[in-house]
Amino acid sequence: MQRKDRVRIEAGQSLLHALRLSSTGGSRRVVAGCCNTPLFLEFSGGHWLSLYGLLWPASERPAVEMRTMVSDLPDASVLPDDVPNLKTRSLRFYARLMKAWIAMGFRSPRIEVAGDTHA
Repeated sequence: MQRKDRVRIEAGQSLLHALRLSSTGGSRRVVAGCCNTPLFLEFSGGHWLSLYGLLWPASERPAVEMRTMVSDLPDASVLPDDVPNLKTRSLRFYARLMKAWIAMGFRSPRIEVAGDTHA
């Protein structure tokens, strides 16, 4: 997850398309229309994006600091112990979200996407 104010689309923004499960859905998945590569998941009103980290060069990828919702996995024991593997969201997780939102001046920047469809 990254703060929206720290994310830039450097090229190809006109090729982005948003996919929603319904026209009133609270989240959208944004893909590159040229190759259908998923880029991020965004929640309506959220000040963060869930980015697909493996798309970044390893040298520029932020370090993983925690994993959340590992209880959704069939076998969470396969995860490494390099960072906390939280079964659900924690107070620390929510505190970090609030701290980021305060730092952003309680804003949630809009990321413009050319197409917006629902399935």
